[in-house]
Amino acid sequence: MVSKRISPDIFTYNTLLSGFCIVGELKDAIGLFNKMTSQNINPDVYTFNILVDGFYKEGGLKEAKNVLAMMMKQGIKPDVVTYNSLMDGYCLVKEVNKAKSIFNTMSHRGVTANVRSYSIMINGFCKIKMVDEAMKLFKEMHHRQIFPDVITYSSLIDGLCKSGRLSYALELADEMHDRGQQPDIITYNSILDALCKNHQVDKAIALLTKLKDRGIRPNMCTYTILIDGLCKGGRLEGARNIFEDLLVKGYNITVNTYTAMFHGFCNNGLFDEALAMLSKMEDNSCIPDAVTYEIIICSLFDKNENDKAEKLLREMITRGLL
Repeated sequence: MVSKRISPDIFTYNTLLSGFCIVGELKDAIGLFNKMTSQNINPDVYTFNILVDGFYKEGGLKEAKNVLAMMMKQGIKPDVVTYNSLMDGYCLVKEVNKAKSIFNTMSHRGVTANVRSYSIMINGFCKIKMVDEAMKLFKEMHHRQIFPDVITYSSLIDGLCKSGRLSYALELADEMHDRGQQPDIITYNSILDALCKNHQVDKAIALLTKLKDRGIRPNMCTYTILIDGLCKGGRLEGARNIFEDLLVKGYNITVNTYTAMFHGFCNNGLFDEALAMLSKMEDNSCIPDAVTYEIIICSLFDKNENDKAEKLLREMITRGLL
């Protein structure tokens, strides 16, 4: 552009800044920002929002706040996108009270919260097990005629499931459907996990069948939840059948799915089967991690299979996992 004597404008710079921030090249983004201002191109609210968002995603909350201060010094008012980025940044590091303070500040400064603002805060509170606070915000949304989206519902359903309030989570899933917000597999994974952890594996299997009939495809996380639930419920054969079916169908089985199977084998004293599966993992393009080894090694030591345990321990050390 420059060689053809076409001067970059604010839109060009914002596009380039966004590109640098997306790939985490924040030093280059700041360099470009400085070049832009040195050429008397004034940054706008979108420019600052790109930088605030870029910094918080890289954990640079201090830098994000500095950008906010610079923004306000230049007389540019932060908008809902700016505040959402800051709130999301604080929630990611579990400083939810600071995020809530920003949420309140936004309102005092005449900036109206949107569905994303509420979703960020609801998710933040659920992650630190303050589900009642999340529920208050959810009710406030309804009062203010701000309609929850799939992300809002999914965050709250996950929080309710993890806090043992499964019946209310199921009610919310039905409400979603009634309001035209189709729950996705991520939403249902939270419910399936809660059902399995509450020893209601048959209900989880029935729900999964219902989901398939509705055209909602399970993902690897779904199958891992079910395999883990079956193993912990003493139904190893059922877990094995699902696992082998996944192999036949060519699924990329994750280390978490293997780990669930190892739990099942070891709890049933089937160490030879666990070791045989461990040796085949890499053939299926899955590398065992430290947790995988620890489960088998601890189970072997518990059953006085010391030679096998020590052999695996040496293998673990060789792989740099200890």
